[in-house]
Amino acid sequence: MLLDIDPAVFEAADHMPVIRVLTLVANGRHDWRPGMAGAIRAERFVAKLASAEMRVPTLAEWARKAVEEAAFPHRTPVPAVRVPAGTLEEMVSDLEQPAILLVENRPGDGGFVRRVAIALGDRRIVDALDKMWLRFSHGGGSGDMGSLAAEECKAFRLLVRVAVLFDSDRRHEGDQSPNEKKAQQVREAGVREVHILAWREMENYLPFRVWEHHFPSETQKITGLRATPPHQRGYTDLKLHFLGPKPWPRGKRMPKPLIPDAVTLTEADFAELGPDVVPELRKLLAMIHRIL
Repeated sequence: MLLDIDPAVFEAADHMPVIRVLTLVANGRHDWRPGMAGAIRAERFVAKLASAEMRVPTLAEWARKAVEEAAFPHRTPVPAVRVPAGTLEEMVSDLEQPAILLVENRPGDGGFVRRVAIALGDRRIVDALDKMWLRFSHGGGSGDMGSLAAEECKAFRLLVRVAVLFDSDRRHEGDQSPNEKKAQQVREAGVREVHILAWREMENYLPFRVWEHHFPSETQKITGLRATPPHQRGYTDLKLHFLGPKPWPRGKRMPKPLIPDAVTLTEADFAELGPDVVPELRKLLAMIHRIL
């Protein structure tokens, strides 16, 4: 998350929140790109810590680089989050919390998001997951997402860093998603970042190579899936397509994990699904960045 830290924080009576927020920046968890005046004040603050024999080499190195970079400022289209001196403690507390992506099924949807980030080269999201700066929250289906979102929001005091991902559950192109009302409940609970998938559900975004891996003997079904236009395939019930109607025989079910480690995916694999898929997935990743 890009921050706009009020330089007045360096005059605060309590230095600990200042040290904490600068440490978040120095460790790469959040970004702050101060102008020259702010960079110099930060450098002087860190120098005072050193003179008091408080050894924080990470901050010292960051402060030196901040002054160097301030000499060559660059614009960024990403809006910065203001960190005022008056609410520094509350903001630091929120920035130290892991960002939360609430999904209907943590193993399935969470694993999908991770593999999309890898395939599209989004190292920041992958690193955030590895370092527990971003965590998936399990919704157990869409029914309780509103109340769960409200609970997750309680972890934050001022800066709500929660996003929600819904399947659309649409059966045909142009249908209104039955999850629209639930998405509105989530927004009313305090979540600003909500994404409803355009296609039916997450399984519809799995590249063909995933299905070829799981169902190598079902060449006819996979060929038929490839031949189906995206505006129809995106709303196909893939559980029904591959497994048939329920109740399924004992031992017959959708494979887990849906995207195994043995299958390495690239952007081209997702692009093969249709022209709108990669842009939508990048939009989903951009939403996650706004809460990171």
